[in-house]
Amino acid sequence: MRIDGKAIAEITLTDLTRQVTNLKKKGVTPTLAVIQVGDDPASTAYINQKQKAAERIGAMLIHEKLPLDVSYQRVTILVHEYNTNPDIHGIIIQQPLPDTLGDISTLLKRINPQKDVDGFLPNSPYPVPVAAAVITIMKGVTGSCPVIKRWLRQKSIVVIGRGETAGKPIADTLIKHGCTVSVIHSQTKNPDVIIKSADIVISCVGKPNIVRRDNIRKDAILLSIGIWRDDNGKLHGDYDEDAIQHIASAYTPTPGGVGPVNVACLMQNLLQAVSKAL
Repeated sequence: MRIDGKAIAEITLTDLTRQVTNLKKKGVTPTLAVIQVGDDPASTAYINQKQKAAERIGAMLIHEKLPLDVSYQRVTILVHEYNTNPDIHGIIIQQPLPDTLGDISTLLKRINPQKDVDGFLPNSPYPVPVAAAVITIMKGVTGSCPVIKRWLRQKSIVVIGRGETAGKPIADTLIKHGCTVSVIHSQTKNPDVIIKSADIVISCVGKPNIVRRDNIRKDAILLSIGIWRDDNGKLHGDYDEDAIQHIASAYTPTPGGVGPVNVACLMQNLLQAVSKAL
């Protein structure tokens, strides 16, 4: 089964649209500020998706694009301005950042936790959207939302990749739900054996053929978080969809799989931030 991420996201966005309509009647427009440094094409594409989702629900997105040589001080001043502006409810510092700005965590810590809609701060009140997207997609696969946590606990889950923006928060979230999770990284021995033992494989690498028809079990559920572009600029996930579609019981396509749900979950966090600010 090809998982339709756009259809799953639309359910969330429709509900959020109703909420935004009610907020606007009270004179409140949910507003997200996104800071981008440089002109990374992938970052620009992600921000465009967020812009479309914000427009879809009636929210506002402020896109602040800074030059690659911007100073650390300039970024922190901008974050402070957004922190203290009550009309801005969420702040994102789009990754990746240039090395000249140092460790991303030092900048993230400048964000008011109540506005950390990306959920990256240790004390953030919001789930990391991509991790929330995984849970949301699994609800769509099972069609039984009330028992999703119990269903997940019965599955053997493999997360490939342990990056701070995807693999790690996804694994951490599933473990908090009581799931059995194996994390595969570049130093893992016999990764194919581990992958083939999994009921659910969540790949967060962004390279071709990380997951293949010969290293997955029959009827496994596959989610590709990682994306990469070929020489023609076409987006792909971590597996060849044609190769795995008759082996996997369900899989997310690229594009149109995890991405739309991820953005919808971000918008969900933005609405939660608004409710905390009122």
